[in-house]
Amino acid sequence: MSDAREFLREELLAVAAIVVPTQHAVITHDPGPVNPGALFDGRAPATVASVTVETGNPAAPDPAGAVIAAAAALTARGWSAAVVPEEAGHYRATASLNGYDITVHAWTTDWRITFTGQTPA
Repeated sequence: MSDAREFLREELLAVAAIVVPTQHAVITHDPGPVNPGALFDGRAPATVASVTVETGNPAAPDPAGAVIAAAAALTARGWSAAVVPEEAGHYRATASLNGYDITVHAWTTDWRITFTGQTPA
């Protein structure tokens, strides 16, 4: 699990650095491996890790451009990525690779870009 978690962390940080190279991305959520079925009946097949990274340029926010750049960076790194149509100022892209999932979020009301990923179960 630690190898999968490290891979995900490295990918999120690398893509964040590509999207906003002038800023230092920060890991804002990384509670470690969890068993998503433990609160239900305890028979979940495996554990997963969820990691969130944030970055952005407060001097020049561009949520649409950031999400498009993130999807392009993920695609260039071998991920299958797609930009989701804008919805009420919320821009989003999704990506997957070998059971890993990433979602990128940006809003017109905030300069931050959020990258959230989950390891395979």
